[in-house]
Amino acid sequence: MPTYRTPDVHIEEISVFPPSVAEVETAIPAFVGYTATTTQLTADDLLRVPRRINSLLEFESLFGKGPEYEVSKATIDESGNFLSAEIANSYYLYDSLRLFYDNGGGDCYIVSAGAYKSTAPRVERDPIKQAIQAVAKVDEPTILLFPDAATLGADDLAAVQQEALKQCGELKDRVAVLDLGLGDVNGASFRDKIGINNLKYGAAYTPWLKLNYSKRVGYAQVRDKVVRNGVAQPLKDLTTDSAVLNILKSLDAAQADVATLATRVGELGEGGLSVGGTFARKVADYLAGKTVASAQPLFAYCYAIARKVDGLIAGTPLTCTDLVGDGGAKTGDIRTLITGQLVPALKPLVALEKELKAAQASYTEQWDKNSPPTTAIWENTFRADADGGPPASSGNIPTAASATVAARLDAALPGIQKAFTAVNAGLSAIVAAAHNYAHLYEQSLYDNFTPYRNIIKGIGSTLTLCPPSGAIAGIYALVDSQRGVWKAPANVSLNGVIAPAASFTASETDALNVDATAGKSINAIRAFAGKGTLVWGARTLAGNDNEWRYISVRRFFNMVEESVKKSTYWAVFEPNDANTWVKVRGMIDNYLTQKWREGALAGATPKDAFFVRCGLGVTMSAQDVLEGRMNVEIGMAVVRPAEFIILKFSHKLQTS
Repeated sequence: MPTYRTPDVHIEEISVFPPSVAEVETAIPAFVGYTATTTQLTADDLLRVPRRINSLLEFESLFGKGPEYEVSKATIDESGNFLSAEIANSYYLYDSLRLFYDNGGGDCYIVSAGAYKSTAPRVERDPIKQAIQAVAKVDEPTILLFPDAATLGADDLAAVQQEALKQCGELKDRVAVLDLGLGDVNGASFRDKIGINNLKYGAAYTPWLKLNYSKRVGYAQVRDKVVRNGVAQPLKDLTTDSAVLNILKSLDAAQADVATLATRVGELGEGGLSVGGTFARKVADYLAGKTVASAQPLFAYCYAIARKVDGLIAGTPLTCTDLVGDGGAKTGDIRTLITGQLVPALKPLVALEKELKAAQASYTEQWDKNSPPTTAIWENTFRADADGGPPASSGNIPTAASATVAARLDAALPGIQKAFTAVNAGLSAIVAAAHNYAHLYEQSLYDNFTPYRNIIKGIGSTLTLCPPSGAIAGIYALVDSQRGVWKAPANVSLNGVIAPAASFTASETDALNVDATAGKSINAIRAFAGKGTLVWGARTLAGNDNEWRYISVRRFFNMVEESVKKSTYWAVFEPNDANTWVKVRGMIDNYLTQKWREGALAGATPKDAFFVRCGLGVTMSAQDVLEGRMNVEIGMAVVRPAEFIILKFSHKLQTS
């Protein structure tokens, strides 16, 4: 209470209403799996780092697109018409994310366990477990799923699933949506290996889903995989058209150059960094010491890029004439970039280094080290003054005797950075040009070669498989937004799904839903005539537990527990007396009354639907108060789904 000393009219504002409960989000999934890239700015800065996104476009901007499908065989008939294809994919995160958004999903987290690999093992247990552990550091996710893990062996898959359930049990604010292995449709292996811990925090779904999403398949995947009349035939053997054969030849050269460029540009990166990242690290090393030894690598790196570009047209050159020229009228993009961009950037850099050498005798010039480019197109860039090389510039470097080494090196830094920006942009332009030519030739082949076009279209319409967890997470989000988290996420159709990968008999469905041995219920996804593909189960893995049998009850409790917990922080260190108890009870009571009105709690009156207790002699003893405890007891009669509707019919005797 304030102390009044001056005669006046004083105003006091008295708080009479209890605080309110702010409801947390209920459907923020965390997708764990493999992505096209794990680097945004510096090497692996996205690896095992949860990133929130709100669209597929944002995912692609951060993590890249989906994986390329592997084509083992594409069969055509005698006329070049597509018959069938055998395609496979090891990574399902991207398609699962598409299913999530197609089925009503919104914001979510992505945790990359690693980049796509072209060699086995493509999916590993430990990276996924480590990525799941990284999610524990973020408070917001309420659903865990990891579709890529569904390709693991039974033991490894169980280990990953147990890690997720363990996290859910420890944090008590999220649930795990679990996929079964493709060959474990009825869940026998899953039930044997999942264990019995924290089952009330998990829900399992089966079978996998058949999809017809667009696929990343092109010439590189099919050129040696075409089969006609039972015999494998390269695409070039399917035509005698000289124009098409020339396109195929140019396309082979362009794609080979794309691969070569990826290797050679990768050689410029150090420690897994990109070219830009490597230069940035060298600048940081220089700024940390500002010595001659740390400045020389900056010049040397710019010249190393020039040598790498020179090697694309000399020594072991690239093969695409659009890039390297044909020795005649066609100059080629690389030569044009050298003369128009790299030479104008590197001549001033060499001149700057010569000026630095003249001002600082301890500096060792780098332009003439490690076999500088000698191709005539570089003119006299890397030559001594006597041979017509660029003379030392002037006015950039302090020459006074009082100037320090650091001051002279600092004066050179802007010129180095300017030159690097130009040569790095030129290198990037060469890479982009190679990709562009490969794309143009591939499009030309598609437009002019009917068998190839038929194969690509046919593979595009071939159904693929995907674990169901991404679609289920979308259904959770959809039902939460339309009805509420207390509504069971079942009897809802799936978008983007052609059909389940397997069907069940009535007895198989019974065995999935009710596990008489251990109570590990598995929710079936079923196809119904005239209705589509529906989620036909709403149970947790604790199917024999009358309290936690239904996933809607589990998730509603998670929401209320987390919302009330976060909204009660104001009471920490408040006086542990009746005034505080009344405010806490009123806050929670008001919130649960609103949930009752929305239909989340069963009961004719709020008193029938829930109770909130807090007080001395009610939930606390005098000893509790002395020890700083304020116990609040909350009971809720959450609505349960009508899982079994029994219609009873009988005969009635005629009465009139």
